[in-house]
Amino acid sequence: MQSRSLLNIALFLVVALLAVYIYDTDRKEQVSSTSEQLTQLTADSVTQINIHHNQRHIELRREGDNWHMLRPINITANSFRIDTLLNMLKTVSHAAYSTAELELDKYGLSEAITSISFNDITIDFGVVNPINNYRYVRINDTVHLIDDHFYPLLSSQTGTLVARELIDGDAIIDKLVLPQQTLYRDENDLWHSSDNTDPDAISETLHHWQNSQAFGVHNYMQRASLADISVYIAGNSEPIRFYVTDTDPWLIIARPELDIEYHFNLEFYDRLLKPGAAKESAEELPE
Repeated sequence: MQSRSLLNIALFLVVALLAVYIYDTDRKEQVSSTSEQLTQLTADSVTQINIHHNQRHIELRREGDNWHMLRPINITANSFRIDTLLNMLKTVSHAAYSTAELELDKYGLSEAITSISFNDITIDFGVVNPINNYRYVRINDTVHLIDDHFYPLLSSQTGTLVARELIDGDAIIDKLVLPQQTLYRDENDLWHSSDNTDPDAISETLHHWQNSQAFGVHNYMQRASLADISVYIAGNSEPIRFYVTDTDPWLIIARPELDIEYHFNLEFYDRLLKPGAAKESAEELPE
C-alpha cells in the first residue's frame, strides 16, 4: 500500500513538472511570436530628426539623399551615424506595457531628459533594466524594452553626428591658402601655386581636402593656433577658416566658430598642408 502511494506521488510530480515545462515553453514561444519592431515608421519616410539630451538640442533634416544638421550648428551630418539612429525604428520591442500600469518615475520616464523625434513620433529614453540590460523607452502611452544600442549615440557630443570630411564633397574649391603656400585656380580652370608646386601634387592635395575623413569629430578644445588655413569655395566670398591646433600625437584641425575639431592621423599633415611632401618623402626612402 505504501509502495503504491509513493508511486502515485511520483507520477503526480512527473505530470506536474511536465505541465510546468509545457506552460513555460508555450509562454516563451508566445512572447517570441508577439515581439515586434518598435515602430511602423520606415526610414525612407523620415525627413526630420530632433534629439534632446539634457540642455542640448540637435536638429537634423534630410536634403535629397543626404542629411544636414541645422542646430546647434549648420553643417553636413554623418550619414552613417544617422542610419544607425534610423535603425531604432525597426529595433525589436522585447516587451510592452501601458503607461497606466506603471509608475513612470521608477523607469526614468516621468520627465525624460533624453528623447528623439522622427518626424512627429517621439521616443523618450528611461533607465536600463538591471536584470536584462534592456532600456525602457516610451512612445505615447506605451513603454517598451529595447536593446540599449542607441542611447550612447544620443548622449554623445554634437560632433559625433557631424560628417568627418572637412568640406562638403560637392563643394568646388577655388583657392586654398595653406601655411606655406597658396593654391589657386585661374580663369581657364587651371591650377597654380605660389611656389610652382607640381600640378599632380596640387591635384592630390585638393583631393585630400575634399575626400579625407577624420577618425573623429569632437567638441572644440581651445588651444593656440599653430597654423591657419583658408578654403575659398565657389560662390562664396568669405572663406572657410581652419586652424591647426595640435600635431602630437595626431593632427587636429579646428573650426572654433562651430565649436568642433577634426582629428586625423599624423600622416595627413603632409597630405593636407604640404603639397608634394608625401611624394618627396617616399622618393627619399632607400631602395
